[in-house]
Amino acid sequence: MGTGTLFAIERTLADDLTASLDSRMTKQGHEVASWLVRADHPDRLAPRLGAVTGTRITIVGADGLVLGDSTEPSTVGRPIGDAWEVSRARRGEVGRAIRHLRDDELLQYLVAVPADLGRVIRLAVPLDDVLETRARMRNRLLVGAGFGFVGCLLLSWIFIRALTRPLQAMTHGAEKLARGDYEVPLPIESGGELGVLARAMNRMTSEVRTRVGELTEQRDLLSVVFGGLVEGVVVVRRDGSVALVNDAAKPMLGDGAGLPAGLAPLVTRALAGEQADEELALVGRAVRASARPLGDPGAIVVLYDVTRLRSLEAVRREFLSNAAHELRTPVTSISGYAETLLGGGVDLETSQEFLTTIHRNAQRIAALVADLLVLDTLEGRAELVGTRTPISLAQVAGDAARTAKGVTPSAEVEVDVPADVAVLGTRDGLDHIIQNLIDNAIKYGNDTRVTVRAQRIGKRVQLAVSDRGPGIPDGHEDRVFERFYRLDAGRSRDQGGSGLGLAIVKSQIEAIGGRVWVEQARPGARFIVELDAA
Repeated sequence: MGTGTLFAIERTLADDLTASLDSRMTKQGHEVASWLVRADHPDRLAPRLGAVTGTRITIVGADGLVLGDSTEPSTVGRPIGDAWEVSRARRGEVGRAIRHLRDDELLQYLVAVPADLGRVIRLAVPLDDVLETRARMRNRLLVGAGFGFVGCLLLSWIFIRALTRPLQAMTHGAEKLARGDYEVPLPIESGGELGVLARAMNRMTSEVRTRVGELTEQRDLLSVVFGGLVEGVVVVRRDGSVALVNDAAKPMLGDGAGLPAGLAPLVTRALAGEQADEELALVGRAVRASARPLGDPGAIVVLYDVTRLRSLEAVRREFLSNAAHELRTPVTSISGYAETLLGGGVDLETSQEFLTTIHRNAQRIAALVADLLVLDTLEGRAELVGTRTPISLAQVAGDAARTAKGVTPSAEVEVDVPADVAVLGTRDGLDHIIQNLIDNAIKYGNDTRVTVRAQRIGKRVQLAVSDRGPGIPDGHEDRVFERFYRLDAGRSRDQGGSGLGLAIVKSQIEAIGGRVWVEQARPGARFIVELDAA
C-alpha cells in the first residue's frame, strides 16, 4: 500500500511537471508566433528566440519547408517531413509529441502552435532534464518516505508501548488473581477505556477476595464441624465412590478403599431417592446406619456406633439378672421363715433359729446394698474419694496382713514391701484395696499362703498380691473385675461373697489414679496394682 502511494505521488508530481513544461512551451510558442508577425527573416529570428526561450525553435512554412531552425540552420529550405504535431498545428490546434528528432539525439518534448500565413512554430526541449528532475523528485520522495516510515514506526512503538504497558500490568494482575493472589492492585492511572477496565478489575478483585474469604471461612468451619462430629458421616457420589468421610466413620468402614458390603443396599436405596435405616454389623461393631439422598451430589450416610450401647444394655441385663439372683435366695429365706413365725406353733428354740437365719440373710442383703453404694460412689461421684496424699505402702500392707490373720489365724501372709516406698492415694482407699485383695487371695486359694510385694518402677509403684490357688482361666482375666462375676458362684456364696469385691477394688484404684490387672502365677493368680509414686 505504501509503494502504491509513493508511485501515485510520483506520477502526480511528474504529470504536474510535464504540464508546467507544456504550459510554458505553449505560451512561448504563441509569443514566438506574435514576433513572427512583426518581423521578417525567420531564419535569423529562430536562433535569437531559441536563445531567449531556452528551447529549439523550428519555423515551418505553409508549404511544409523549414523556414528557420535555432539549432540546425542547415535544415532551412528542407521539408519538415512526417511530423504529427505539425500536422495538428496546421489544423489550428496545439500539437504535442514526445520522440527523437534524430537517432543520435535525446528524447525530445515537442509543442507545435499555429502562426499566421499557415506557418507553424515548433518548440523542442530535451526530456533528460525532466527525467532527471523526476528522478531527483523520486529519490527525495523515497528518502522522505523512509524517514516518515521510521518516524511512524517510532511513534507507533511509543503509542503501542503506552497502550500495552497497562494491558500487560492488567494481564499480570489477572494471572495472579487466577492463582489466588488478591493483593496486587492494578494500575488505574491510565485514561479512557483502559482506566475504566482497571478500576473494574480492582473492584472485581476486592469482591472476589471478600467472597473467597467468606467461602474459606465457611469451608474451615464446615471442616471443623464435619471432623468433630461424634457420628460417622460418609458422602457417596452417584457412581458409588466415597467423596467425603470424617474421622469418626473410618473405624466403622475398615481399611478398604470403598464402602463395606453391608452398606451397599442402603446406599443404593438412598441414591434412588429413598430413606433407609438399618442396624448393621460393620468391622466387628454394632452400627446404626441412616442413609439419605442428597440429590445430584449423591447420598449421605450417617453411622452411629452403638457397640458400647449394646454392651451396656447387655451389662445392664446381666447386672439385673445377677442382682436378682443374689437377692432371691436371702429374700426367699427371710420370707419363708417370717411366714412360718407369723403362722405360730413354733417353739422358742426353733423361733430363735429362724430369727437368726432371717438376721443373717438381712445382713447379707445389707452388705450387698453397701457394696453397690460404694461402687456408685466410686464410679459416679469419684470426687468424694478424697484428696491424694503420700502414704507409706509398707504400713498399709502390714496392717492389712495383721487384720487378715486375725480373721483367718491359719493364713500365712508374707509382706515384702520396702519401708521407703510411698504412693499417692487415700488411706481408706488403700486399706480397702489391699485388704480386699489379701482376703480374696486367702478365700479362693487352695491354701492360705499369700505374698505381698512392691517395687518402684520410674514414677510408678507396682504392688503384687499372689496366691497359690487354681488361678484364673485364660480369657477371664478382665471379666473377674465385673460386677457379680464369679468363677465359682456356689463356693463364693458359701463363703459370703457377693461378686462385687474386685469390681470395688478396680473402681477404688482408678479413682486414685491407678490401674489393676491380673496375671497367671502358675500356680495361682497374681493381682498387680500400679499407683503413682509419692
